Amino acid sequence: MLTRRRRALSTPATVLLLANDPAVIAATRDAMRRMAGPPPMLVATSAEALSHMVGPGAAPRHLVVESGAGSSALLSAAQDPFNGTDVIIVTRPGEEAPAGLRQVPAEGARLAAALASAAPGATLPASDAAALAAGLARGEITVRFQPMVRLADRRPVMVEALARWERPGLALGANAFIPLAEHAGLAPQLTAAVAQRAMTDLAAQRGARPIRLSFNLPLSELVKPDLPRWLGLMAARAGLPAADILLELTESTQVRDRALLRRALNRLRLAGFGVLLDDLALDDGRHRLLDLPFAGVKLDRKLVIAMPEERRARAEVERIVRHAHRNNMLVIAEGVTDTHIWRAVAAAGCDLAQGFGVGRPLPPAALPAWIAAWSASAVPEPQAP
Repeated sequence: MLTRRRRALSTPATVLLLANDPAVIAATRDAMRRMAGPPPMLVATSAEALSHMVGPGAAPRHLVVESGAGSSALLSAAQDPFNGTDVIIVTRPGEEAPAGLRQVPAEGARLAAALASAAPGATLPASDAAALAAGLARGEITVRFQPMVRLADRRPVMVEALARWERPGLALGANAFIPLAEHAGLAPQLTAAVAQRAMTDLAAQRGARPIRLSFNLPLSELVKPDLPRWLGLMAARAGLPAADILLELTESTQVRDRALLRRALNRLRLAGFGVLLDDLALDDGRHRLLDLPFAGVKLDRKLVIAMPEERRARAEVERIVRHAHRNNMLVIAEGVTDTHIWRAVAAAGCDLAQGFGVGRPLPPAALPAWIAAWSASAVPEPQAP
Protein backbone atom coordinates (compact mmCIF):
# COMPACT_ATOMS: atom_id res chain seq x y z
CA MET A 1 0.00 0.00 0.00
CA LEU A 2 2.80 2.40 0.88
CA THR A 3 4.49 1.68 -2.44
CA ARG A 4 1.37 2.60 -4.40
CA ARG A 5 1.02 5.81 -2.46
CA ARG A 6 4.59 6.87 -3.11
CA ARG A 7 4.18 6.26 -6.83
CA ALA A 8 1.03 8.36 -6.79
CA LEU A 9 2.96 11.21 -5.22
CA SER A 10 5.09 11.50 -8.31
CA THR A 11 2.10 13.22 -9.95
CA PRO A 12 2.36 16.96 -9.18
CA ALA A 13 -1.42 17.36 -8.77
CA THR A 14 -1.58 14.95 -5.81
CA VAL A 15 -3.54 16.27 -2.84
CA LEU A 16 -3.07 14.63 0.55
CA LEU A 17 -5.85 14.94 3.09
CA LEU A 18 -5.38 14.54 6.85
CA ALA A 19 -8.87 14.63 8.36
CA ASN A 20 -11.46 12.68 10.34
CA ASP A 21 -14.41 15.11 10.08
CA PRO A 22 -16.80 13.87 7.33
CA ALA A 23 -17.57 17.49 6.40
CA VAL A 24 -13.88 18.25 5.74
CA ILE A 25 -13.44 15.04 3.75
CA ALA A 26 -16.57 15.78 1.69
CA ALA A 27 -15.49 19.39 1.04
CA THR A 28 -12.04 18.29 -0.16
CA ARG A 29 -13.52 15.67 -2.47
CA ASP A 30 -15.95 18.26 -3.80
CA ALA A 31 -13.04 20.67 -4.39
CA MET A 32 -11.16 18.08 -6.41
CA ARG A 33 -14.25 17.32 -8.51
CA ARG A 34 -14.61 21.04 -9.24
CA MET A 35 -10.97 21.08 -10.37
CA ALA A 36 -11.47 17.92 -12.48
CA GLY A 37 -8.65 16.31 -10.55
CA PRO A 38 -8.20 12.89 -8.96
CA PRO A 39 -9.71 12.26 -5.52
CA PRO A 40 -7.58 13.34 -2.56
CA MET A 41 -5.40 10.71 -0.93
CA LEU A 42 -6.55 10.25 2.65
CA VAL A 43 -3.78 9.71 5.20
CA ALA A 44 -4.51 8.51 8.72
CA THR A 45 -1.91 10.24 10.87
CA SER A 46 0.37 13.28 11.03
CA ALA A 47 3.36 10.95 10.88
CA GLU A 48 2.13 9.47 7.60
CA ALA A 49 1.52 12.92 6.12
CA LEU A 50 4.95 14.10 7.23
CA SER A 51 6.64 11.06 5.72
CA HIS A 52 5.12 11.97 2.33
CA MET A 53 6.32 15.57 2.68
CA VAL A 54 9.94 14.84 3.64
CA GLY A 55 10.51 11.29 2.43
CA PRO A 56 11.96 10.10 -0.88
CA GLY A 57 10.46 10.93 -4.24
CA ALA A 58 8.44 13.92 -5.39
CA ALA A 59 6.68 16.01 -2.77
CA PRO A 60 2.88 16.29 -2.86
CA ARG A 61 1.74 19.58 -4.30
CA HIS A 62 -0.91 20.16 -1.60
CA LEU A 63 -1.70 18.94 1.89
CA VAL A 64 -5.13 19.69 3.34
CA VAL A 65 -5.26 19.37 7.12
CA GLU A 66 -8.31 19.44 9.34
CA SER A 67 -7.88 22.04 12.06
CA GLY A 68 -6.39 20.43 15.17
CA ALA A 69 -5.27 17.29 13.35
CA GLY A 70 -1.64 18.24 12.67
CA SER A 71 1.13 17.35 15.09
CA SER A 72 3.73 19.95 16.08
CA ALA A 73 6.32 18.29 13.80
CA LEU A 74 3.93 18.37 10.83
CA LEU A 75 2.99 22.01 11.42
CA SER A 76 6.66 22.93 11.81
CA ALA A 77 7.40 21.38 8.40
CA ALA A 78 4.30 23.03 6.93
CA GLN A 79 5.45 26.47 8.10
CA ASP A 80 8.90 26.03 6.57
CA PRO A 81 9.22 28.67 3.81
CA PHE A 82 11.38 26.21 1.83
CA ASN A 83 8.76 23.47 1.99
CA GLY A 84 7.71 22.24 -1.44
CA THR A 85 4.15 21.39 -0.37
CA ASP A 86 1.36 23.97 -0.13
CA VAL A 87 -0.44 23.35 3.17
CA ILE A 88 -4.02 24.50 3.76
CA ILE A 89 -5.78 24.26 7.11
CA VAL A 90 -9.55 23.68 7.00
CA THR A 91 -11.04 25.51 9.96
CA ARG A 92 -14.42 25.61 11.66
CA PRO A 93 -16.15 28.88 12.62
CA GLY A 94 -14.15 30.69 15.30
CA GLU A 95 -10.95 28.70 14.72
CA GLU A 96 -7.64 30.16 13.58
CA ALA A 97 -4.92 28.43 11.60
CA PRO A 98 -1.34 28.41 12.95
CA ALA A 99 0.68 31.46 11.96
CA GLY A 100 2.01 31.37 8.43
CA LEU A 101 -0.52 28.86 7.08
CA ARG A 102 -3.56 29.50 4.92
CA GLN A 103 -6.99 28.70 6.31
CA VAL A 104 -10.19 27.90 4.42
CA PRO A 105 -13.64 26.86 5.66
CA ALA A 106 -14.99 23.40 4.85
CA GLU A 107 -16.63 24.51 1.60
CA GLY A 108 -15.81 22.86 -1.72
CA ALA A 109 -15.81 26.04 -3.80
CA ARG A 110 -13.60 27.99 -1.37
CA LEU A 111 -11.21 25.08 -0.98
CA ALA A 112 -10.98 24.58 -4.77
CA ALA A 113 -10.08 28.26 -5.18
CA ALA A 114 -7.37 27.95 -2.53
CA LEU A 115 -5.92 24.81 -4.12
CA ALA A 116 -5.88 26.48 -7.53
CA SER A 117 -3.98 29.54 -6.29
CA ALA A 118 -0.39 29.55 -5.15
CA ALA A 119 0.41 30.41 -1.55
CA PRO A 120 1.71 33.97 -1.26
CA GLY A 121 5.48 34.09 -1.12
CA ALA A 122 7.69 36.24 1.03
CA THR A 123 9.01 39.49 -0.36
CA LEU A 124 12.76 39.16 -0.60
CA PRO A 125 14.58 42.46 -0.05
CA ALA A 126 17.89 43.15 -1.73
CA SER A 127 20.76 41.65 0.25
CA ASP A 128 23.90 43.53 1.12
CA ALA A 129 26.86 42.92 3.41
CA ALA A 130 25.54 45.14 6.18
CA ALA A 131 22.19 43.35 6.21
CA LEU A 132 23.91 39.95 6.32
CA ALA A 133 26.19 41.06 9.15
CA ALA A 134 23.15 42.23 11.10
CA GLY A 135 21.35 38.97 10.35
CA LEU A 136 24.33 36.98 11.63
CA ALA A 137 24.33 39.03 14.82
CA ARG A 138 20.60 38.41 15.32
CA GLY A 139 20.93 34.65 14.81
CA GLU A 140 18.97 34.55 11.54
CA ILE A 141 21.07 31.80 9.97
CA THR A 142 19.28 28.45 10.13
CA VAL A 143 19.84 25.04 8.53
CA ARG A 144 17.96 22.34 6.69
CA PHE A 145 19.15 18.73 6.78
CA GLN A 146 19.65 16.86 3.49
CA PRO A 147 19.69 13.17 4.51
CA MET A 148 21.98 10.39 3.31
CA VAL A 149 21.63 6.62 3.50
CA ARG A 150 24.10 3.76 3.21
CA LEU A 151 23.67 1.97 -0.10
CA ALA A 152 24.61 -1.46 1.27
CA ASP A 153 21.78 -1.70 3.81
CA ARG A 154 19.66 1.46 3.23
CA ARG A 155 20.23 2.68 6.79
CA PRO A 156 20.08 6.45 7.50
CA VAL A 157 23.60 7.46 8.51
CA MET A 158 24.27 11.14 7.86
CA VAL A 159 22.80 14.56 7.06
CA GLU A 160 24.31 17.55 5.32
CA ALA A 161 23.45 20.90 6.89
CA LEU A 162 22.37 23.43 4.25
CA ALA A 163 22.49 27.08 5.30
CA ARG A 164 19.40 29.30 5.13
CA TRP A 165 18.88 32.97 6.00
CA GLU A 166 15.46 33.51 7.56
CA ARG A 167 13.43 36.19 9.25
CA PRO A 168 9.87 37.44 8.73
CA GLY A 169 9.61 38.44 5.08
CA LEU A 170 12.97 36.91 4.15
CA ALA A 171 13.80 33.34 3.17
CA LEU A 172 17.02 32.86 1.22
CA GLY A 173 18.85 29.72 0.19
CA ALA A 174 22.60 29.34 0.51
CA ASN A 175 23.42 30.36 -3.07
CA ALA A 176 21.80 33.74 -2.49
CA PHE A 177 24.08 34.84 0.34
CA ILE A 178 27.17 32.63 0.73
CA PRO A 179 29.05 34.33 -2.15
CA LEU A 180 28.16 37.65 -0.53
CA ALA A 181 29.57 36.46 2.79
CA GLU A 182 32.83 35.31 1.20
CA HIS A 183 33.31 38.57 -0.73
CA ALA A 184 32.44 40.72 2.30
CA GLY A 185 34.81 38.96 4.70
CA LEU A 186 31.93 37.42 6.67
CA ALA A 187 32.87 33.79 5.97
CA PRO A 188 34.26 33.20 9.52
CA GLN A 189 31.06 34.41 11.17
CA LEU A 190 28.88 32.49 8.74
CA THR A 191 30.90 29.29 9.19
CA ALA A 192 30.58 29.52 12.97
CA ALA A 193 26.84 30.30 12.77
CA VAL A 194 26.12 27.32 10.49
CA ALA A 195 28.29 24.96 12.55
CA GLN A 196 26.69 25.94 15.84
CA ARG A 197 23.13 25.78 14.54
CA ALA A 198 23.70 22.46 12.75
CA MET A 199 25.33 20.77 15.75
CA THR A 200 22.69 22.03 18.18
CA ASP A 201 19.81 20.97 15.94
CA LEU A 202 21.24 17.54 15.18
CA ALA A 203 21.96 16.83 18.84
CA ALA A 204 18.37 17.75 19.70
CA GLN A 205 16.80 15.55 16.99
CA ARG A 206 18.96 12.48 16.48
CA GLY A 207 18.54 11.07 20.01
CA ALA A 208 20.37 7.76 20.24
CA ARG A 209 20.45 7.33 16.46
CA PRO A 210 23.97 7.14 14.97
CA ILE A 211 23.47 10.02 12.52
CA ARG A 212 26.56 12.00 11.50
CA LEU A 213 26.70 15.61 10.31
CA SER A 214 28.46 17.35 7.44
CA PHE A 215 28.54 20.98 6.39
CA ASN A 216 30.42 23.13 3.87
CA LEU A 217 33.55 25.16 4.53
CA PRO A 218 35.47 27.33 2.08
CA LEU A 219 39.19 26.71 1.73
CA SER A 220 40.03 29.98 3.50
CA GLU A 221 38.36 28.72 6.70
CA LEU A 222 39.49 25.11 6.45
CA VAL A 223 43.19 25.96 6.53
CA LYS A 224 43.04 28.22 9.59
CA PRO A 225 45.13 26.73 12.42
CA ASP A 226 42.54 27.48 15.13
CA LEU A 227 39.66 25.67 13.37
CA PRO A 228 40.07 22.32 15.22
CA ARG A 229 40.15 24.11 18.58
CA TRP A 230 36.95 26.14 18.33
CA LEU A 231 35.16 23.44 16.37
CA GLY A 232 36.03 20.92 19.09
CA LEU A 233 34.72 23.23 21.82
CA MET A 234 31.49 23.79 19.88
CA ALA A 235 31.00 20.07 19.33
CA ALA A 236 31.61 19.31 23.00
CA ARG A 237 29.00 21.89 24.04
CA ALA A 238 26.50 20.27 21.67
CA GLY A 239 27.32 16.81 22.98
CA LEU A 240 28.59 15.50 19.64
CA PRO A 241 31.86 13.57 19.27
CA ALA A 242 34.27 14.97 16.71
CA ALA A 243 34.09 11.68 14.77
CA ASP A 244 30.43 12.40 13.99
CA ILE A 245 31.27 15.65 12.19
CA LEU A 246 32.58 15.88 8.64
CA LEU A 247 33.55 19.09 6.88
CA GLU A 248 32.97 19.50 3.15
CA LEU A 249 35.63 21.45 1.28
CA THR A 250 33.77 23.48 -1.34
CA GLU A 251 35.02 24.00 -4.86
CA SER A 252 34.67 27.80 -4.69
CA THR A 253 38.45 28.43 -4.44
CA GLN A 254 41.26 26.77 -6.37
CA VAL A 255 43.81 24.92 -4.22
CA ARG A 256 47.21 26.44 -4.99
CA ASP A 257 49.15 25.18 -1.96
CA ARG A 258 48.77 21.42 -1.54
CA ALA A 259 51.19 21.36 1.39
CA LEU A 260 49.10 23.92 3.29
CA LEU A 261 45.94 21.90 2.68
CA ARG A 262 47.66 18.66 3.72
CA ARG A 263 48.69 20.21 7.04
CA ALA A 264 45.13 21.44 7.63
CA LEU A 265 43.66 18.00 6.89
CA ASN A 266 46.11 16.34 9.24
CA ARG A 267 45.34 18.86 12.02
CA LEU A 268 41.65 18.18 11.71
CA ARG A 269 42.15 14.43 11.53
CA LEU A 270 44.22 14.47 14.73
CA ALA A 271 41.36 16.38 16.39
CA GLY A 272 38.89 13.71 15.21
CA PHE A 273 37.27 15.61 12.31
CA GLY A 274 37.09 14.23 8.78
CA VAL A 275 37.03 16.32 5.62
CA LEU A 276 35.19 15.50 2.37
CA LEU A 277 36.17 16.79 -1.05
CA ASP A 278 32.87 18.15 -2.34
CA ASP A 279 31.31 18.03 -5.82
CA LEU A 280 33.99 16.11 -7.73
CA ALA A 281 32.95 16.21 -11.39
CA LEU A 282 33.97 14.64 -14.67
CA ASP A 283 37.28 16.07 -15.94
CA ASP A 284 37.69 17.89 -12.64
CA GLY A 285 41.14 19.36 -12.07
CA ARG A 286 40.84 18.55 -8.36
CA HIS A 287 41.32 14.82 -8.96
CA ARG A 288 44.96 15.34 -7.99
CA LEU A 289 43.79 16.21 -4.48
CA LEU A 290 42.56 12.66 -3.89
CA ASP A 291 46.06 11.71 -2.75
CA LEU A 292 45.65 14.00 0.27
CA PRO A 293 44.25 12.62 3.57
CA PHE A 294 40.57 13.29 2.95
CA ALA A 295 37.97 11.19 4.73
CA GLY A 296 35.91 10.91 1.59
CA VAL A 297 34.69 12.43 -1.65
CA LYS A 298 31.27 13.57 -2.83
CA LEU A 299 30.44 13.06 -6.48
CA ASP A 300 28.89 15.96 -8.36
CA ARG A 301 25.21 15.40 -9.12
CA LYS A 302 25.67 15.94 -12.88
CA LEU A 303 28.22 13.13 -12.97
CA VAL A 304 25.91 10.88 -10.94
CA ILE A 305 22.80 11.63 -12.99
CA ALA A 306 24.71 10.77 -16.19
CA MET A 307 25.70 7.29 -14.97
CA PRO A 308 22.72 5.20 -16.16
CA GLU A 309 23.12 6.44 -19.76
CA GLU A 310 26.81 7.32 -20.18
CA ARG A 311 29.54 4.69 -20.04
CA ARG A 312 32.24 7.32 -19.53
CA ALA A 313 30.50 8.62 -16.42
CA ARG A 314 30.23 5.09 -15.00
CA ALA A 315 33.88 4.38 -15.73
CA GLU A 316 34.96 7.61 -14.05
CA VAL A 317 32.94 6.87 -10.91
CA GLU A 318 34.30 3.33 -10.74
CA ARG A 319 37.85 4.71 -11.00
CA ILE A 320 37.20 7.21 -8.20
CA VAL A 321 35.67 4.49 -6.02
CA ARG A 322 38.66 2.16 -6.48
CA HIS A 323 41.11 4.92 -5.59
CA ALA A 324 39.03 6.10 -2.62
CA HIS A 325 38.57 2.65 -1.12
CA ARG A 326 42.28 1.90 -1.41
CA ASN A 327 42.79 4.97 0.78
CA ASN A 328 39.96 4.21 3.25
CA MET A 329 37.81 7.04 1.92
CA LEU A 330 34.02 7.19 1.66
CA VAL A 331 32.35 7.88 -1.68
CA ILE A 332 29.04 9.74 -1.52
CA ALA A 333 26.83 10.03 -4.60
CA GLU A 334 24.82 13.25 -4.78
CA GLY A 335 21.81 13.62 -7.06
CA VAL A 336 20.30 10.17 -6.48
CA THR A 337 16.73 10.83 -7.62
CA ASP A 338 15.39 7.50 -8.85
CA THR A 339 15.84 3.74 -8.91
CA HIS A 340 18.00 3.73 -12.04
CA ILE A 341 20.56 6.09 -10.53
CA TRP A 342 20.43 4.24 -7.20
CA ARG A 343 21.31 0.98 -8.93
CA ALA A 344 24.08 2.61 -10.98
CA VAL A 345 25.87 4.13 -8.00
CA ALA A 346 25.43 0.96 -5.96
CA ALA A 347 26.91 -1.15 -8.79
CA ALA A 348 29.87 1.24 -9.00
CA GLY A 349 30.62 0.68 -5.31
CA CYS A 350 29.59 4.05 -3.86
CA ASP A 351 29.01 4.02 -0.10
CA LEU A 352 26.30 6.61 0.55
CA ALA A 353 23.46 8.13 -1.47
CA GLN A 354 22.09 11.66 -1.22
CA GLY A 355 19.39 13.33 -3.29
CA PHE A 356 15.65 13.75 -3.67
CA GLY A 357 15.26 9.99 -4.12
CA VAL A 358 16.56 9.66 -0.56
CA GLY A 359 14.97 12.72 1.00
CA ARG A 360 14.53 16.42 0.38
CA PRO A 361 16.10 19.12 2.57
CA LEU A 362 14.00 19.14 5.71
CA PRO A 363 13.66 21.24 8.83
CA PRO A 364 15.49 19.66 11.77
CA ALA A 365 12.24 18.94 13.62
CA ALA A 366 11.20 16.64 10.76
CA LEU A 367 14.35 14.51 10.94
CA PRO A 368 12.90 11.83 13.27
CA ALA A 369 9.89 11.42 10.94
CA TRP A 370 12.15 11.06 7.91
CA ILE A 371 14.27 8.44 9.71
CA ALA A 372 11.16 6.51 10.68
CA ALA A 373 9.74 6.69 7.15
CA TRP A 374 12.97 5.53 5.52
CA SER A 375 13.71 2.83 8.06
CA ALA A 376 10.26 1.25 7.80
CA SER A 377 10.45 -2.10 6.06
CA ALA A 378 7.61 -1.15 3.69
CA VAL A 379 9.56 1.74 2.12
CA PRO A 380 10.79 0.58 -1.32
CA GLU A 381 13.81 1.73 -3.28
CA PRO A 382 13.36 5.38 -4.29
CA GLN A 383 10.93 5.75 -7.17
CA ALA A 384 11.35 8.08 -10.11
CA PRO A 385 9.77 11.47 -9.36
